[in-house]
Amino acid sequence: MMPAQANGTTEPDRSTAKWHHAAGVGAILLATLFWSFGGVFGRKAAVSGLVLTFWRMWMGAGLFLVIALALHRLPSWADIRRSTIAGVTFGLNVATFFTAIETISVASTLIIAAVAPVLAMPISIAWFGERLTRTKAAVAAIAVAGVIVAILAAPGREGGGPAGAAGYLWATASLLLWLAYLLLAKDVRRDVGTVPFLLSVSVVGALAVSVAVVATGDSVGAIEGRGWGWVMCLALGPGVFGHGLVAWAQPRVDASVTAVLIQAEPVFASINAWIFLAESVSVVQGIAGLVVIVALGALAYSEAREPRGGPSTVPFAPLEC
Repeated sequence: MMPAQANGTTEPDRSTAKWHHAAGVGAILLATLFWSFGGVFGRKAAVSGLVLTFWRMWMGAGLFLVIALALHRLPSWADIRRSTIAGVTFGLNVATFFTAIETISVASTLIIAAVAPVLAMPISIAWFGERLTRTKAAVAAIAVAGVIVAILAAPGREGGGPAGAAGYLWATASLLLWLAYLLLAKDVRRDVGTVPFLLSVSVVGALAVSVAVVATGDSVGAIEGRGWGWVMCLALGPGVFGHGLVAWAQPRVDASVTAVLIQAEPVFASINAWIFLAESVSVVQGIAGLVVIVALGALAYSEAREPRGGPSTVPFAPLEC
């Protein structure tokens, strides 16, 4: 029998936990890359934010249903009940984000979203018992500052008047809903498998957005021609792959670390906008983005080398789908 260590775990257990944690960190970073294409796909679709969200959510739900049927991982009613609130916050987060960028720039929306790590850390410490390390605090500060500088350095047009004010309110609502989703999802994922969770959240989120569409009277048939292809890309890339990777990683990585690592998304998004939308990137923006990537790389390296331990640890989930 393998001798037990001082913390009550065996060496193989520690090795497995370390591998799970490193894989989770890598999955989150890869998810930010998929998410970074969301703005490009959304702009290419050329449709209102709410209608775009309606089809993105239902397409994503359909794709997750196919995956769940193929893997025989359909959610139980208990899974759906546990995931309901997270699903509502997820669907409304997507809707408010795309609604915000109709009246204010993507840059301003991302500046507001950059506050997420600052809010997530104290909540994660209080709710999940996570540890606040110097590395986490330092990287969070650098990442938030770097993202803000990078986005402010990017040229863009801002909405004004009542429409612009409404845009800022939508962006703030998107931030709060996203933060709520991350924390709720991590809590739910303790008991619900990855695929059942993703399918439950997608269906509930799609239903929530459908209610909003009916309430506003928007026409869901407003998409034309190639717009359907871009919406499918949005559902498949940022939707299935992006959110799928984060959902899989959540039981393996602290919520506070997740909130910091996803700050790579605005940097990747700026690069994608430069390549695919011909948006210019200033020298200051490039340097700030590089600083963010280096800081996040340092956090990812630190987290990947040392699995969590002690009473604050949320148990690692098995490698399930």
